[in-house]
Amino acid sequence: MQRKETRKLGNLREAMLRMKDLKLAGLTSEKKTSSIEVNGVTIGGKEIILMGGPCAVESSAQMSQSAETVKKAGGKILRGGVFKPRTSPYSFQGLGREGLNYLVQAAKEQDLLCVTEVIDAQSLDLVVNNVDIIQIGARNMQNFELLKLAGKIDKPIILKRGLSATIEEWLLAAEYILAAGNPQVILCERGIRTFEPSTRNTLDLSAVGVAKEVSHLPVIVDPSHAAGRRDLISSLSKAALAAGADGLLIEMHPNPAEAVSDGPQSLTPEQFVQLAGELGVVANSVDRVYVCAGQRDSDTLESLRAEINNLDQNIIGQLATRMQLVRKIGEQKRLDRVKDSNREKEIMQRLVDLAEELQLPSELVKRIYPLIFEFGVQSQIKTRVAQDRDIEQPFFSAGSK
Repeated sequence: MQRKETRKLGNLREAMLRMKDLKLAGLTSEKKTSSIEVNGVTIGGKEIILMGGPCAVESSAQMSQSAETVKKAGGKILRGGVFKPRTSPYSFQGLGREGLNYLVQAAKEQDLLCVTEVIDAQSLDLVVNNVDIIQIGARNMQNFELLKLAGKIDKPIILKRGLSATIEEWLLAAEYILAAGNPQVILCERGIRTFEPSTRNTLDLSAVGVAKEVSHLPVIVDPSHAAGRRDLISSLSKAALAAGADGLLIEMHPNPAEAVSDGPQSLTPEQFVQLAGELGVVANSVDRVYVCAGQRDSDTLESLRAEINNLDQNIIGQLATRMQLVRKIGEQKRLDRVKDSNREKEIMQRLVDLAEELQLPSELVKRIYPLIFEFGVQSQIKTRVAQDRDIEQPFFSAGSK
């Protein structure tokens, strides 16, 4: 076991040496993790941030419907491409300024932030004062002049990993932006090109973990471009959260069958809202938060009560799991050291802080957790006494023969 740990540390040191030029993007003792705040939305914090919308902006009605869906799903950021770098010169290239107006107006209607991709200096100049976040796509990840220009503006930059880029190349591209003066970089894993033809690209979720091991920058995942098929988006999105992603960038279109770009990988509004409603459980499992608050508008009394029933069932299940862990810990404690007051205070303070962050009355936590602690202590005492009795029993049995 020790040999495995040594090998792991050695591999990490090798990675750090190879990435020695990450003077600003690299992880340091002074800067362990970074979060980026954009008009009240924090990317890289406790909350998972959902960004959604169509691949390409097509019309005002399309963007209004998309923004309404993103809001309903609890998303915070509307995406939409107004400039589209395409493999074929004959494919739809975007609406430009007209599309930008549709995107910005739709986001404003639903009180959402908006993000769009830039492809050169001219497109950057056009959108920089109108959108909240700038995206640099996979094809431009190593467009170094564009990266330098992005480093001179005061807007967050989503930097997508290149089609065949190594993690080191991806992070060094981020370093260009940081070195030019812009510290607001969000890394985006969107799948890399491999030999596998079943999906459009291969989603490299290990890149999320590696990026967080060597860099302090927040990391989001785009499952849409990775899969190229809508049937995989839900599972890949959940896997991304489990892997540590700080957010998701998902393509959704009011009518994917009529989309001018990437229709097969775009979720319908109903699928998008359904997925959003399932993200909270996954987020909670990795100590993160996602609230699909927008669903509540159309919920009936019966459906709300059913949701409460499911939540209550989950709470009881989690409490049962907690008690099992408490009993296992009790097996490793001395009987006179079962109660750990310092540990209880540390847990209580952490949970009170979390409750306040989630706008839950801290008084509720203060009333519930002393009972949980007390039951845990009693359970550990019983476990320890039973263990001691089992140890003593053979001795007395042998002596009585």
